[in-house]
Amino acid sequence: MDDNNVNMVETIQDNRRAADRFAPKTGYSRVVVAIEPTNPNAKPVEGHAYDVSLNGLRFELDEALEEGELVGIELHLPGLLGSIKSKGRVVRVFDEDGDFGPRRMAVTFQGFDTPLDASRLTTHLGSGYFGPER
Repeated sequence: MDDNNVNMVETIQDNRRAADRFAPKTGYSRVVVAIEPTNPNAKPVEGHAYDVSLNGLRFELDEALEEGELVGIELHLPGLLGSIKSKGRVVRVFDEDGDFGPRRMAVTFQGFDTPLDASRLTTHLGSGYFGPER
């Protein structure tokens, strides 16, 4: 394969996502996940975000969630007052092999609690606060 074909494959790989992802510093991006979002008595669990886009979130919790599970998300990003609340569906749970400790997983946003939540995320990600995608 010549260099042109390699670059073409890399370009296609780079552009697979519908929205750019941004990576806040992990220790400063708190995520609160309600495993049973319709149950007001369910105890939420806390973790950290690894990257966020307008379409979803990659994060870690101490215990893995089930793929396909619908969850409530409260996202606390550095540089933003208050949290962004949404609902999301778990679309990936990363393998435990070589990933000791907290489990990483990904959700796609199914909707935001209010139009203001969606607007605040859009504005914050577009502000340049996080710099380029990592």
